[in-house]
Amino acid sequence: MTLKPLAPTWESLEPARKRKWLSLATTYPRLTAVEQEKMQSRMAEWAALSPRERAVARLNFAETKKVPPADRAANWDAYQALSPEDRQKLAAKARPAPVGAAIAPKQSTPDKVTPVPVTRHTSANDKPKGSVVSPSIDRKTLLPQAPKTVKAASEPVN
Repeated sequence: MTLKPLAPTWESLEPARKRKWLSLATTYPRLTAVEQEKMQSRMAEWAALSPRERAVARLNFAETKKVPPADRAANWDAYQALSPEDRQKLAAKARPAPVGAAIAPKQSTPDKVTPVPVTRHTSANDKPKGSVVSPSIDRKTLLPQAPKTVKAASEPVN
């Protein structure tokens, strides 16, 4: 009953996320009716978010937690005191929201980039070009195999 708003997405949740929600559900009976209603509505809002929106929300939460609680409260009070026009001006000056959930790292110089190893799942287009030779791997031992010699066409086959 407590976690009902999460029912549509429950199976897609990671085990750690499920444990977190289950631990929150244990505190639910001790909440007041108003707090229970608030928790249910927030769960419903969270369940309605796409996975990408949830990732962005987690990033925003992590960034907010970096600000000391006293400063957070003061900033919130100052924001609440703004007129609607001032809020719109402030929003216009804000940084644009990130396109992805994570900020892209700075590009490394080519001499510091490690080549991606070729695997059995690597397509022909993804294989590195140049003189990179990948040893064949024994599927049973996962050890590199010695290069096989190719028989010449003129040698007899037994």
